[in-house]
Amino acid sequence: MSMSDKLPAESSLNTYYSSRDFMDVFSVSLKGREDLVNADIRVLADHMLMADIGWMNALLSLRDTLVKPLGLKTTTTLALEQSGKPVAEREPGDRIGFFRIYQVSDNEIVLGEDDWHQDFRLSIFRSEWPTPRVYASTCCKRHNLFGHAYLALILPFHKKIASSVLDNAVRQELSEAA
Repeated sequence: MSMSDKLPAESSLNTYYSSRDFMDVFSVSLKGREDLVNADIRVLADHMLMADIGWMNALLSLRDTLVKPLGLKTTTTLALEQSGKPVAEREPGDRIGFFRIYQVSDNEIVLGEDDWHQDFRLSIFRSEWPTPRVYASTCCKRHNLFGHAYLALILPFHKKIASSVLDNAVRQELSEAA
């Protein structure tokens, strides 16, 4: 079961974060999931982020409908920018779903997007033995009042989505297609 946590000191998101930014961190144990511990970090991120969670997909669709007239980027439009490369070969600038890849290392991938109201980064960080865990950390740099209002509005949904994505990832088998 996922839980609220602290950003690991080794995470590169520490260099992006400043005290004025919003940040939250959730984690879940990978005990007994050697497939997820040993998977390429991009494959693990794809496994987590591309999960077919019906209520989450419906919320994202509603969000896109509501924010498109405001000039915000939509998940549908961003996903169209995805390259045809296999997930394990994607590099900074490529996408996993609608998330742009900013950094990739053996145990961390930093994804996100910049927009006029806020820039956000999502770190998927994996710690290995003896206590393997995966951390999902979100950092938002709000640029204006709308950025603050937007984050306040979506925050309850964001927290539920973050914990559900982690819990789903450890319950579901790692896709062979990934």
